[in-house]
Amino acid sequence: MNRLRPSSAARRRAICLSYANGLLWAIGNGLVSSTLVTYLALQLGAKGVAISLIIAAPRVAGVLRLAAPAVFAWGAQRRIAGRYFCGRKPLCLGGYVASGLILVLIPYAAIQASRYGTGWGVAVLVLSWGAYHLLEYAATVALWSWLGDVYPRALRSRLVAGRERWKLYGRVFGFAASVALTVAWEVGLPDSPRWTPLAASASVGALLLIVAAVPLAVMPSWSHAPSARPVAPVRTLLVALADRRYRKLLMYSVSFALANGLTAAAQGLYPWRVLGIDYHTMVGLRAGLGAGQAALTRSSGRWLQRLGVRRVMTAAQLTVALGPLFFWLATPGPPWWAPAWIIMAYVAWIAYAPLNIGLDTLKISYADPSNNAPYVAVYYTVGDLANAAATLLGGWLCDQFISAADSSLAGYGWLFLIGWAARTAVAGFAWRLDEPEPRDRR
Repeated sequence: MNRLRPSSAARRRAICLSYANGLLWAIGNGLVSSTLVTYLALQLGAKGVAISLIIAAPRVAGVLRLAAPAVFAWGAQRRIAGRYFCGRKPLCLGGYVASGLILVLIPYAAIQASRYGTGWGVAVLVLSWGAYHLLEYAATVALWSWLGDVYPRALRSRLVAGRERWKLYGRVFGFAASVALTVAWEVGLPDSPRWTPLAASASVGALLLIVAAVPLAVMPSWSHAPSARPVAPVRTLLVALADRRYRKLLMYSVSFALANGLTAAAQGLYPWRVLGIDYHTMVGLRAGLGAGQAALTRSSGRWLQRLGVRRVMTAAQLTVALGPLFFWLATPGPPWWAPAWIIMAYVAWIAYAPLNIGLDTLKISYADPSNNAPYVAVYYTVGDLANAAATLLGGWLCDQFISAADSSLAGYGWLFLIGWAARTAVAGFAWRLDEPEPRDRR
């Protein structure tokens, strides 16, 4: 399969199936989003540190995906058992299906909290959310190694943009479905606990995440490609760290993850606790963000190819950095004042579209095409570790600033200003990124 030309029917079919997987997965992700889990935790009585744990737990669990290349390297060397249970495709499928099954524990966590108290329920919620991401992240390493063979290098930016566009369409639909489900539940069952519609949305989302594995099950595996059988995966992790271009990418990823993590808990708590913005409104904003990003993806792929990755990603980084600044401006006042600035933050975050497409393109373009899985694994892991550490620190700082400041408003304000300055400074790392060389575009 690895010798098929980009125009072949098998490759076109694989590309379409990868888009279908992205669409279905994103619908499920929209139904059981991080926003939903955060609001569910708040309904159960969680505080700043607990919210930061919910945000950081997936990142900590993601460290274990460093083992993913070794697992399917071992599987590729086995004729029967490894090929069907530990190869690249089985690891990808098994990880995605198992991650969806794990999310069934989210409604269970809410039930436990209602019966035995907040501490137990939040603990189950954090553990299930972390386990879900552990499996999903391991599957993602295998998937991007697989897509590195499926997507021709000359068209990679545009094909990555195409998959991202379908994922954004799916996420918008998932957000809308989540709002519709929770509203219908509240209207039809007004006396039920406030957490029940959120738990119901999570259950439907988990089912969709499992269904999303079906397109991957019928997608050509490219099992004979060199990248499907990683060579010396542990040693290659060190090679990736020593590669100058990849090291610059990792430095950018780590710095951005640190800057994002500092305000993650504050951005989750502030709209609900200070501004009184409910779940439906926040999900509506997320849906609008997804629609805006989807509209920008087609142009983003062209810009990255024509203007260069460095220019586009630097401009996008400076734009998304404005988000915390707009949160800082969103203070209680006239009814329109705070919502207007929160909306402006989400408008700025539309620029994540070219940023994400650029990162997805670079992480597989810089990698050794015959042994790309270890590169993908180390890329995700270093960013996850940095984001987890910064998120936990940000959650602790959030509680400390609020308790030390004259008002909670001032406490949040300091964090948002720090977040804006940190994200703006990260643009310097984006500017240092190398453009893919001609050999990367073949």
